[in-house]
Amino acid sequence: MNVYRFELRRAWVGVAVWTLVITGLLVGLIAGALPAFLESRTAVEHMLEQFPPAFAAMFGMQMDNLFSFGGFYAFGFLYYALFGAIMASGIGLDLFSREKREKCMDFLLTKPRARSRLFLEKLLAALTMLLGSNVIFILASLALYRAYAPAPLLTERALLAASSLLWIELLFLAIGACSAVFARKVRSVSGMATAIGFAGFLLSALHSLLEEEKLRYITPFKYYDAAKAFFDGGFEVRYALTGAAVTLLLMTAAYLRYIRADIPAL
Repeated sequence: MNVYRFELRRAWVGVAVWTLVITGLLVGLIAGALPAFLESRTAVEHMLEQFPPAFAAMFGMQMDNLFSFGGFYAFGFLYYALFGAIMASGIGLDLFSREKREKCMDFLLTKPRARSRLFLEKLLAALTMLLGSNVIFILASLALYRAYAPAPLLTERALLAASSLLWIELLFLAIGACSAVFARKVRSVSGMATAIGFAGFLLSALHSLLEEEKLRYITPFKYYDAAKAFFDGGFEVRYALTGAAVTLLLMTAAYLRYIRADIPAL
């Protein structure tokens, strides 16, 4: 059976649900909360002044641009990235640990098909699902931008900011795949994926709280900053390159482990 089609059939429903959750959160925050948020700016500012500055920083609130479409989008992006990270790491864990969890690696890997081809078909299935999910997210982001952002519209910046989610998800896909092939057992895909996603979220909060630039190199959510894309028209090159390098290194390590690892005894 074609592994690519098989993995798509097995996983697409879960990815569709996650996509609806992420897109629904986006629409709810922008269409539901942004207009009321802007209308009550004075009251919101007064409320936020009662909290310590570290509180606002921890939850991604940048007071200098929070009351703009780009600033509010970047504030919500921390949570879109959290859900996207859980989804992407879950895909990586699910696809690359399926045979290990179901104790059928010996059956699959003795079929007349190279391990490298199996890995690449699984990876292609994962990329297909992530790309499909992000097309929906990006289209929804652009539609909301055109509907709620004031003129002049900078559609290229909005597109770049929305694409941040895809790059972050690719990184977490690599983390999930690497975890799947190196772990002796994967007892719970959902539990492990949630732990990976929240680890990224906590690192982001810690970086915002301490404001240590060195921490940003180990903060996956900060490699592709949606706020920078909106207000500066691009990502910070050194961090974007770090993210790309980490993604490639992890996926390469997963590939090498997958094609060379011994089949565990049952």
